[in-house]
Amino acid sequence: MIAVLLACRPPDAEPAPPAEPESAAEVFDRLAAPGPYSVGYREDQLEWVDSSTGSRENRLAVWWPSDDTTGAEARYWRGAVPAGPGVFAEATVAAGPHRVAVFSHGHQGYAENSSFLAEHFASWGFVVVAPDHTGNTTIDGGERTTEIYLQRPGDVSAALDWVLDPADAVRASVDPADPVLLGHSFGGYTGFASLGATYDPAVLADCPNHLDDPYCSTLDAAMTARFEAGLREERWAAGVLMAAGDFDKFGAAGADAVSPPLLLMGGGLDPGGDGSEYWGALAAGTDRHWLRIDGAGHQSFTDFAGILEDFDGLMPAEAGFAVINAYALAALLAAGGDASVAPLLSTFPGPFPGATLAGSAPGSG
Repeated sequence: MIAVLLACRPPDAEPAPPAEPESAAEVFDRLAAPGPYSVGYREDQLEWVDSSTGSRENRLAVWWPSDDTTGAEARYWRGAVPAGPGVFAEATVAAGPHRVAVFSHGHQGYAENSSFLAEHFASWGFVVVAPDHTGNTTIDGGERTTEIYLQRPGDVSAALDWVLDPADAVRASVDPADPVLLGHSFGGYTGFASLGATYDPAVLADCPNHLDDPYCSTLDAAMTARFEAGLREERWAAGVLMAAGDFDKFGAAGADAVSPPLLLMGGGLDPGGDGSEYWGALAAGTDRHWLRIDGAGHQSFTDFAGILEDFDGLMPAEAGFAVINAYALAALLAAGGDASVAPLLSTFPGPFPGATLAGSAPGSG
């Protein structure tokens, strides 16, 4: 039938004109909007063994795309926090395959503390997994020791192992290719380490003189060897790291050892820095970008935007979420081969007032 229709096509018929590519503003609007799916959610449990620090358990938060239109309301953090609209507990999973994203929370955070971003990714077809970094969550207190600097990158690798095991309908729906890593604050450190940043040997060598530094506090020979070998997880296809901390653990050369495509984000009102220190360390690369959001603070990348911080000029939380969602999604879709998002990642400074995108080389924009 197709051959007959083609044969009957008038010989002088003009082909349809190619569709006009979207502008950066159009791509932004498309990616900032929720995707076509509702969202399923559940908690789970992960057990694994760290070679230096022993057995480890992590509570997991898991989001996935669903076609359900009704369901029981999901609640986060052991039932204490209501989820967003359209997020259903134990919803069915939409037909896959679905790409995977793993999220690492910040110091004294918890798995769901950037749920706005996880929900957005799931609505666009990602299965998202976030571990509680046991020993460094909201309920664990503020103390850090050397162990957590090793365990955090292991947590996200173990979470990736877990989601790639097709032991249930959600995990059986995933595409093992091109998993991506997201992180905020101490999760940004986690991301740099897992994406291949190397540790500054001079800092490690000087640790005996700085036992008051959490990074050095319990360091021994076995842990030193682990840091020296690096904590790279080879499977990541890209990373989006927000308000990343602990630059000094890597230094410029160490930070630049990251190999997958990378989007850094930082807030212009973040007292810890806007990401420029990390960005200044990165050599030129067409798949490296830095987004500085002038009106964002440190918590603008979490569900506590506008709650835990109160600065003059702080942007409304929902406006910040739109920027973060759109650019993060663009970076990770691009890493998966989606060329339609290129206008947003190649337009400097970008279409959103107050959000300055730099790319290709440090200082461009």
